Amino acid sequence: MPSHSGPILATHPDGFRVIDCDVCGFAHLDPIPADDQLRELYHTAYYEEIYSGWYEKELGEQAYWQLEYADRLAAFDRLRATDRRRLLDIGCSFGFFLAYAQERGWEVLGIEPSAFAAARAEALGVPVLCGLLQDVMAHDSRLAPAGFDAVHLKLVLEHVTDPLKVCRDVERLLRPGGVVCAEVPNDFNPLQAAVQQLTQKPAYWVAPPFHINYFTFQTLERLLHRAGLTPVQRDATFPMELFILMGDDYVGNDQLGRAMHARRMRLESALEAAGHGDLRRKLYAFLASEGIGREAIVYARKDSAGTDRPPLPGG
Repeated sequence: MPSHSGPILATHPDGFRVIDCDVCGFAHLDPIPADDQLRELYHTAYYEEIYSGWYEKELGEQAYWQLEYADRLAAFDRLRATDRRRLLDIGCSFGFFLAYAQERGWEVLGIEPSAFAAARAEALGVPVLCGLLQDVMAHDSRLAPAGFDAVHLKLVLEHVTDPLKVCRDVERLLRPGGVVCAEVPNDFNPLQAAVQQLTQKPAYWVAPPFHINYFTFQTLERLLHRAGLTPVQRDATFPMELFILMGDDYVGNDQLGRAMHARRMRLESALEAAGHGDLRRKLYAFLASEGIGREAIVYARKDSAGTDRPPLPGG
């Protein structure tokens, strides 16, 4: 294993620090938790104990999340250069996105480490492999190289001990011309820095052992590029830090945080209902171009070369 080193960005009372790693090209926890610890944590405790009630929350918000699902499928159709529609969702959670895609003609497969979430996805009628990516790839023939036209990787790369290996596995799973959508929290971004400056808060988004890695748009694009994938589009989600800057400090206040999330959903749903969905998409594309958004979303394509590459110039 390489020796990790770099400037310290934050410290955490649980004994972790976040370093801007010179070796990896992105920020991550130091020390990095062990795979065995994470495997057990996600398999049996994540949704049952730590995020108890999350299934009911997601189920009740499906009318809103389907706006995102439609955007993702439209982007896959626009960006991919393949003639099939086979979709792999790594970290598929309760399978809602897969079910939506399947109803619209996609052949789908999910991977989910939580047994609780995987069972609920299967109840929707979508096929799911339960386990970590590296575990299921070793024994399931459905994960043969060049088998998928699109890969969905939402809120996964921040949780894994080796994001570069995951992205290289994704590159192998994609057909030439296939596209991956990678979404991660956009941490240590300018709005978070503004919140810290004005409120003297610590780095409240650092969340060990679950969030191991901390990306920006640039470092996510650089990671995908190193894995042999070409970034082709940015997107973003609503910059929740704006609420704090406007006086609604939801950090540590779950009730207020839920209320702010509801306001964000009402805004986006209202734009869609008023026939301005394209304006919503353009707004978030602009924010992404400026490195702003609570989550950073990057679409990247596998081209015919499909080989390891040096970092992006200036990245």
